[in-house]
Amino acid sequence: MKCKSMVERATLAIFLFLLTASCSDSPAPPPPAPGASSTPTAQTPSPQGGFSNIGKRTDTSARTSQAHSRKTPPPDPRVATFVGLTAPTNPTWRWEPPKNNMRVINWTVPAAEGAEPAELVISNFPEAAGNTREANINRWTSQFYSGDMPTEANVTEMTVATMPVALVEINGEYQGMGGGWHKENYTMLVAMVDAPVGSVFIRLLGPRETVDQHRAAYMELVDGLRPAP
Repeated sequence: MKCKSMVERATLAIFLFLLTASCSDSPAPPPPAPGASSTPTAQTPSPQGGFSNIGKRTDTSARTSQAHSRKTPPPDPRVATFVGLTAPTNPTWRWEPPKNNMRVINWTVPAAEGAEPAELVISNFPEAAGNTREANINRWTSQFYSGDMPTEANVTEMTVATMPVALVEINGEYQGMGGGWHKENYTMLVAMVDAPVGSVFIRLLGPRETVDQHRAAYMELVDGLRPAP
C-alpha cells in the first residue's frame, strides 16, 4: 500500500508539472493599441514661437538668451546673426559686449548733432505668462511720463519673412524702469518679432533726434530679418 501511495504521488506531481508548463506557453497579450498606452509621451513644441503661443508651451529649456549672447563683435559690421536670424546692420553702430544675460546683442548708436547717443538692443526671452504683447506695451509706456494723460503707444502690424512683427513707438519724457531718469524728448522703437525661437525684441532707445537720424537704418534691420543660413 505504501508503494502504491508513492506511485500515486509521483503521478500527481508529473501531471501538475505538465499542466503548469502548458499554461506558461500561452501567447503574450497583444501590445496596447496606439494612444492607449498609460506611459506619458513627450510633447513636441510648436516650431513657431512667440506671442501667439504664450501660455501654451511647456518647453522653455532652449529659450534663454544667455546661450546666444554674442561676446565678440560680429565679423562683418554690416550683418548681425542672432538666435537663428540674420539682419543687415549699420557699420556706424558701435558694438558693445552685452550688459546682462537678457541681451543677445547691443550697439551704441552715434548721436545726432547736439544730442546724446542712443542704444540698440536685441533680446530673446523665454515664453511666459507675463510675456504678452499687451503686458510689454504697458510696461514700456509706464516708463514714459505724460502728466495726467496716459502715455500712448503707436503700434504697426507687419510681416517680415513670414514672421509677424508688431512695431511699437513711444515718445515723451523717458523715466526708465525706476522712474529716475527724466530724459526729455526721448523715443523708443521696439519691434516685437514672433520668431521660430520665440519672442525677439529689437529696441532702439534714445533722444528723438538721434533715433530719427537712424530710423531708416533701424527699419532696414527689421525689414531685412531672415532665417540664418
